[in-house]
Amino acid sequence: MASNRLLQFVTTPGAMPVKREAQERLGDFAEIYRQYASEKAAEQASRCSQCGVPLCQVHCPVQNNIPDWLKLTGE
Repeated sequence: MASNRLLQFVTTPGAMPVKREAQERLGDFAEIYRQYASEKAAEQASRCSQCGVPLCQVHCPVQNNIPDWLKLTGE
C-alpha cells in the first residue's frame, strides 16, 4: 500500500500553477502565479520526496536518508 503512494511521482506529472498575465501584474506586487485549487495542491504535494534526486537529504545537517525515513514512516 505504501509503495504505491511512494511511486506516485512516476504517474503524476509535475505542474506549475497558472501564471498571471503581465498586464494584470503591472499594478501590484502580488504573486506571479495563481494559487492551486486544494485538490491540485494535494496532488502535487503527493509527488514530494520521490524526485529521484533527494535534495532534502543533501541539505539535511546530519545527512539522514530522508526518502528512506519517509518510506519507513509510511509503512
